[in-house]
Amino acid sequence: MDVYVMAMGDVLAPTMALAEQLRDVLPGRGIQLHCGGGSFKSQMKKADRSGAAVALIIGEDELANNSVTVKPLRGQGEQQLVAQAQVAETIKQLEATS
Repeated sequence: MDVYVMAMGDVLAPTMALAEQLRDVLPGRGIQLHCGGGSFKSQMKKADRSGAAVALIIGEDELANNSVTVKPLRGQGEQQLVAQAQVAETIKQLEATS
C-alpha cells in the first residue's frame, strides 16, 4: 500500500473520485480508500496498519477549499495542505525523499 485515502464527514463521493483519479495518474501504486466511517483516530490507526507511506485526508474544510491534507506516515515529512491538483506531484516528491 502506498496511499491511504480517508473521508472525514459527508464527503465520500468526492473522496472516491479523488482516489480514482490518483489511480489513473499514479499507476503501479496501491491506493486504498477508507469507506467504513469511524473516528479520525480509528481511521489513522487503520492507515498506519495498512503500511501506506502517505495518508490523504479530505474533510468538509478541504472540500470547500479544493484541497487535501497530505500526512506522511513513514519517514521524514510534515503534514501539509495542498491543492487537489497538486496531490499526485506531492506524493511523488515524498516518495523521492524517503
